[in-house]
Amino acid sequence: MSELTQVLGRIERAADGVTVVFDRHYATGRDDLWQACTDPGRLARWFAPVSGQLRPGGDFTIHFGDGDTPPCRVVSCNAPERLVWEWPIAEVATVVTAEFATDGEGSRLVLRHTRLTPRQAAGYVAGWDAYVRSLDAHVDGIQAPDWDTTWNALHARYAEALHGL
Repeated sequence: MSELTQVLGRIERAADGVTVVFDRHYATGRDDLWQACTDPGRLARWFAPVSGQLRPGGDFTIHFGDGDTPPCRVVSCNAPERLVWEWPIAEVATVVTAEFATDGEGSRLVLRHTRLTPRQAAGYVAGWDAYVRSLDAHVDGIQAPDWDTTWNALHARYAEALHGL
């Protein structure tokens, strides 16, 4: 199986929609991983440029390359352990939770995106998969795989997995 067709995330059915989960180990300390996921300069290298207030109750905007600019709100922040934010998609306030822990010689990130509709989930989980691969590369100091190529390779696999739930 090609590296780009191996899915990194899992999809779970929940009472309030679909949840996508990524559980990843990194060969870096928890504080560094926290910075990679919360410092706007580092976020722009693997995720997207972010502007606004990344603090509890703060509003921020993600500036994706395709012109999508969702206005988000930080629900809670317990540095360097947990960050929760609302990401409105259509009329639903989806929720993203990032949890950081020390894991042996490195650290672990568990990323959850909840309240997705079954129709949205395949696209978002494929997108998160591409971004998680970019974070892996960012932390390792190597070139990230192309986002579009990754998304295109994985979208159909995730859509198929959703039909099995």
